[in-house]
Amino acid sequence: MRGCFAKLVAHASHFRPFRMMRRVNDPRFVIDPRQSGFVRLDLAELFGNTRRVVLEIGSGKGRFLIAAATSQPDVNFIGIEKSLHYHRLIRDRVARRGLTNIRLINHDAFLVLRGMLPDASIDEIHIYFPDPWPRKREQKRRMIRAEALMEMKRVLVTGGSGIYVTDHRDYYETAAPVIESIFRGERRIPTPADPARTNYEAKYREEGREIFEVRFWR
Repeated sequence: MRGCFAKLVAHASHFRPFRMMRRVNDPRFVIDPRQSGFVRLDLAELFGNTRRVVLEIGSGKGRFLIAAATSQPDVNFIGIEKSLHYHRLIRDRVARRGLTNIRLINHDAFLVLRGMLPDASIDEIHIYFPDPWPRKREQKRRMIRAEALMEMKRVLVTGGSGIYVTDHRDYYETAAPVIESIFRGERRIPTPADPARTNYEAKYREEGREIFEVRFWR
């Protein structure tokens, strides 16, 4: 009898992650604009509640997104990640942890901002180490540009906030004035006492790189 019970426990332990994986692959948990089109999301319907919503643009491996969603189960989180590889990595990590307050979108963040997020629907926006696109001809693709920032302003609630962090000095010096022309902004340099929010930040701090930050409010 004891052996049968052990087999049932082992079977259940394999089944739970599988069941959660099926759940996070549900369109309510993973939104694919390639299938749904760029239609405005009803976030109350998407999450099944009207709690605060935090948006991360460029979630990478999901360190910030998962840590924040775990520590704040009463807050809703949306993670936009363009890389399919990292999107799948985050999806699997969310599934293993059984987190139900995260929704994931695998697409270009600007297109999602412009086409899918309603006005005044987001309480916080987090942008950590976006691609700096250092070549002159590529800089129009940067996430921190006037066109994208105006979309962020549109989707933020009144009093909503954002944070932009980079290790790229030129990007920072170019982006900060643009942010400050649209929002109330505050430039700062993270201190050693500040926790590393992403894998990139942890790595760059170990390497002794400078980290630059702008916080902003609507």
